[in-house]
Amino acid sequence: MFLEDLFQKLRESGVPLDLAGDGRSDSPGHSAKYGGYTIIEQKLNKILDIQLVQSNEVGSSNACELEGLKRCVRQLAVQGLNLSSIVTDRHKQINAYIRDDLTQNMRIAANMKHYFDIWHVSKGLKKKLDALCRSKGFEDVALWKKAIINHMYFCAASVPEGEAELLLTKWKSVVNHIHNVHDHDNPLYPTCDHGPLVNEEDRDKEWLVPGTPQSVRLEEILEAPNLCRDIKRLSPRYQTSSLEAFHSLIIHFAPKHTHFSWLGQLTRYYLAALHYNENSERMQAVTENGQPRWSIRFPKYKKGGYTVRKEKTQPTYNYTDTILQRLQQEFSHSPAQLRDSIQEVHQNQPDTLSSDMDVPDKRQAVQQHVHRFADH
Repeated sequence: MFLEDLFQKLRESGVPLDLAGDGRSDSPGHSAKYGGYTIIEQKLNKILDIQLVQSNEVGSSNACELEGLKRCVRQLAVQGLNLSSIVTDRHKQINAYIRDDLTQNMRIAANMKHYFDIWHVSKGLKKKLDALCRSKGFEDVALWKKAIINHMYFCAASVPEGEAELLLTKWKSVVNHIHNVHDHDNPLYPTCDHGPLVNEEDRDKEWLVPGTPQSVRLEEILEAPNLCRDIKRLSPRYQTSSLEAFHSLIIHFAPKHTHFSWLGQLTRYYLAALHYNENSERMQAVTENGQPRWSIRFPKYKKGGYTVRKEKTQPTYNYTDTILQRLQQEFSHSPAQLRDSIQEVHQNQPDTLSSDMDVPDKRQAVQQHVHRFADH
């Protein structure tokens, strides 16, 4: 489905959009040339827009993500689409932009809610827990790490949308739980949901003792003000996992270790989006006996653990035929107009990164280079 058809379908439905947004750099590290930002509609699982920002357009590669989001929002506004919610990571500049600018000054986002993706929040917490567990005497805390992260997912999934205080209260109950206390003072969540615990002798981790260094340090991390503020904004329904899958797909079209021109990078992003949208509704594959197909993967971040994934049916590439057909139609209709459209795209390219640099005389530069190395 091409974007003009998708936008028309969304306008006709009149339903506000539930979005997820995330950025992607074109290369590893903190000095990327390009930053791409993608917006996906969660209910349809379709890419709505991709913006490619070159670092010299905004001053630095770190600013590409925010600028990409702004451009995506402007595109949605042009299409006359209203926004219901958006899920992002905890990017501070994006958070401030959505809070102070987007929801305050743009009609399409007047009632939009901004949520945080659980995986990104849990990733930040996991890093702090890992650092704590590496400290001498805190090895036992490592046994609780997986349960704590799972509790975060459980809280977001089990609390109704809009119940931020209940979400935070349920999260803080984990501090009691790790001390073998399962009844709580807060009436919003008076007792743990797990019921009576049996077979205590078979436990794989010991309860922590209140007041010990392990208990105090862990409690400080779990009840840190910044974390608690973000917990209240965990997304209850949608996450950015679809965008992470799309970013993995982009690598097939635009590998991070290969440099492309701005136009080359942009067209590869567009091809990846067309491929994703065409194949976003693939069904789970089945065996010869009609049983659903599954696979087991061992991702690096699991550190020896595994994940179970559905095996999907084979992808299709019908969008390539559509591109060729439309190109032929445009050329048959007006070759001059097609050339003008192509020229307009080229004119919209940002200046190269070296455009603001002083270019030395090549002959002098070569002479200096040869002379310098001749001395050695």
